[in-house]
Amino acid sequence: MSQSQSHPSSPTENGKIHALWSSLWRRTDPLRRHYGVALWVGVLGGIVSAFVKWGAEVPFPPRTFSGGRDEFNPPYLFLRDYLGIDPTATVYTFSEHIINPVMVTHIVFSLVFAIGYCLVAEVFPKIKMWQGVMAGLLVTVAVHGISFPLLGLTPPLSQLPVEEYVSEIFGHIVWFWSIEIIRRDMRNRITHEPDPEVPLSQPFR
Repeated sequence: MSQSQSHPSSPTENGKIHALWSSLWRRTDPLRRHYGVALWVGVLGGIVSAFVKWGAEVPFPPRTFSGGRDEFNPPYLFLRDYLGIDPTATVYTFSEHIINPVMVTHIVFSLVFAIGYCLVAEVFPKIKMWQGVMAGLLVTVAVHGISFPLLGLTPPLSQLPVEEYVSEIFGHIVWFWSIEIIRRDMRNRITHEPDPEVPLSQPFR
């Protein structure tokens, strides 16, 4: 009676895995990096993409009204519980609507990640995989899948409705996609060069 035997990976397979892993950490030429431009573009991309993220939540609201989660959202809880700021203390009106300044944390959140993304892209080009979509998915996992539940800003993942997953995943995809579109266009316009990993002699950029 024959027994199934596990076959070790071939040198070719190991080589492909190693090459794939190494490509993820491939760095650009230091002389081609423009950190100042990346910082400025990150600020611009962070502000504009914050409105993109807001817009994505209009057709797909991320939180339900059950249990007050729509009102006591993560930014609200973070300001109140971790910074000691009463989010209801300061409001303003626009077009007869009462606006809560909790949205400031949304813009700051977008700025931090957009600036970080643009700076990292100068060194590690693979962060731009799928035109920024991969970075958006990674941030979704790191922030909404790990950080928020650990900080008590959201319930455990098992208690979140499917709609919240759909909203956050879709929102983060279009958010980072817009950051990448702005980053690539503005960086290339300012420097008159392609991204640092692209040869200057390449006709198609």
